[in-house]
Amino acid sequence: MNLYKVSFFIYSIFFAFSSFAQLRTDSVRQLGIVEITSSRLTAFSSGNKSETLDSTILSRYSTGNLADLLANESQIFIKSYGLGSSASTSFRGAGASHTAILWNGFNIQNQMLGMLDISLVPAIFLNDVSIQYGGAGALWGSGAVGGTIHLNNAAQFNRGISASAAISFGSFSDKQQQADIELSKNRFAASLKIFNHDAKNDFPFINTAQYGKPEQYQSNAELKQYGFLQENYFQINQHQKLNTRFWYQFNDRNIPPSMTQNINSANQKDGCSRVTTEWQRTGEKLTLISRFAYFDERLNFKDSSIHEDSKSLTKTVIAEAESRFSISKFDLINIGINNTYYEARTADYLKNPSENLTAIFGSYKIHTAKNKWNAVISARQEFIKNIDIPFTATAGFQGELLKLFLLKGNISKHYRLPTFNDLYWAGQGAKGNHDLKPESGLSEELSLIHKYQYKTIEWELGATVFNRTINNWIIWLPNQQNMWSPENVLQVWSHGLEYKLKINYHVGNVSIQLSGMYNYILSTNEKSTSITDEAIGKQLIYVPIQNGQGSLTLSYKGTFLNYTQIYTGYRYTTSDNTQYLKPYTIGNFSISQIVKLHTSKIKVTAQFNNVWQETYQVMAYRAMPLLSFQLGLTFYFNKQDK
Repeated sequence: MNLYKVSFFIYSIFFAFSSFAQLRTDSVRQLGIVEITSSRLTAFSSGNKSETLDSTILSRYSTGNLADLLANESQIFIKSYGLGSSASTSFRGAGASHTAILWNGFNIQNQMLGMLDISLVPAIFLNDVSIQYGGAGALWGSGAVGGTIHLNNAAQFNRGISASAAISFGSFSDKQQQADIELSKNRFAASLKIFNHDAKNDFPFINTAQYGKPEQYQSNAELKQYGFLQENYFQINQHQKLNTRFWYQFNDRNIPPSMTQNINSANQKDGCSRVTTEWQRTGEKLTLISRFAYFDERLNFKDSSIHEDSKSLTKTVIAEAESRFSISKFDLINIGINNTYYEARTADYLKNPSENLTAIFGSYKIHTAKNKWNAVISARQEFIKNIDIPFTATAGFQGELLKLFLLKGNISKHYRLPTFNDLYWAGQGAKGNHDLKPESGLSEELSLIHKYQYKTIEWELGATVFNRTINNWIIWLPNQQNMWSPENVLQVWSHGLEYKLKINYHVGNVSIQLSGMYNYILSTNEKSTSITDEAIGKQLIYVPIQNGQGSLTLSYKGTFLNYTQIYTGYRYTTSDNTQYLKPYTIGNFSISQIVKLHTSKIKVTAQFNNVWQETYQVMAYRAMPLLSFQLGLTFYFNKQDK
């Protein structure tokens, strides 16, 4: 069955169910009116630790990217290869391919690599970022193992015309320009966001890998980016909504040498086009949602020193339909079907592969009259040719405890499919590596949260304990012909503690916020190909056992100040834990001032990173800058205050 037949089949089932459900509305109306508008994330993630970084936080990183945002505002460890270079996520000791990244419900992880370079996602394109910790494979499918990042966009109606324009200049010839215009009427809203960014990134650093630890300047690190996001939202009638989105972006960056290299001439160009549409009908008892997406991603890597010129193209088509309804005033049900088609074109593969993945998923939520307690069970089964995908399920609960605490718990089965690189990379034999099994395992977590408000002070204290196993972890090893190929050989056990503190104080026009986060994570290899392997029982490489951060934020009328201190502990760089990177701590400071001018306002910002000039490495032999700054000026027209 080809892609178009499968997509047509899904929509046929969806609209058949839609017609049947509308005919049945009268027969269930006696149960009462329930307005069902919540998303799958908010409605069916009971027990998972989660947080939302809204537009207020995002506005501080408007000239940054998703990597900057998550490194400073979340408990996710970000593996950065340096300024202007790639960055990826590590949730609770898992790898980058164990993070599902969804843009308005669509997974945008690259199927060739199994990951997304989050340094290429501009913060200006996002309205809010929601982070869901722990396994959630039953909700989101393959890759939702360590955690899930939701990148969301939304519209507001009846706002008229609003716009903003920003320019910034920073250290190492960093220059950025941005613009955003929105048209918002009674039943229609549209927006266009554009950005342009270029930088030399020729920062000085101390080369600790060379004799005498000389000061050098980063070379071959130039970066150029531009792109736009265009959105349209239609309020068809009281019950129906439709939206379309188009995200285009181009990135051209040189790959700098490591500290052990003298020169590097590598260059990588990335391009993407992402088009989505979503239709939603909300009734008294039933919500119907239909989504469709097409992604086109291109990558061209060149390195003249080794005569490498690699081009790749991936295409993704996603069709999804789901329905949400209640059979009583104490429950909520969600059922849906998803079909995802992937294809790749590259000379580095044995052939041009394609995959067609079909999933059936459902959730059932039950709650008390005032929703003080609720529990959710979810299940998902996916089907793909030649791969036996495990049945996936999740159960979670949350509720008030002694009127002082929120107690949350979750247990989830998760999995990750092999990537195209795992299955089809040249050198694995004439037919590739089809014996690979999906990675799979279980995760459990328990959270206790205390929230309280006394007069002008409010605070939130939270602690989470988690445990996770991943079986059949795929790693690349040399075979008998000394060719590298992937194998299911590892079993990884991760467990640890996470703490979070937030205190807010408000009096008059003064607002003070103090926050802190701390992680203690053990992520060890429990199985190997050899009983004498010294990696057994040792911490995985580049997973810090301890890391944390604290920040102090002050605001008075239009003045805003923030200081953040980040600590990252030891990270081992060899599987037997004999070599490591030293801990480091860096401080970042920002200040901004808003001046109001009738229907307009101007914001002046200054950002200073690594103010104590710490010499450090996130990844081995990858240089990081010392003190750097960025100055910005933003003009707003008819924009509401954040």
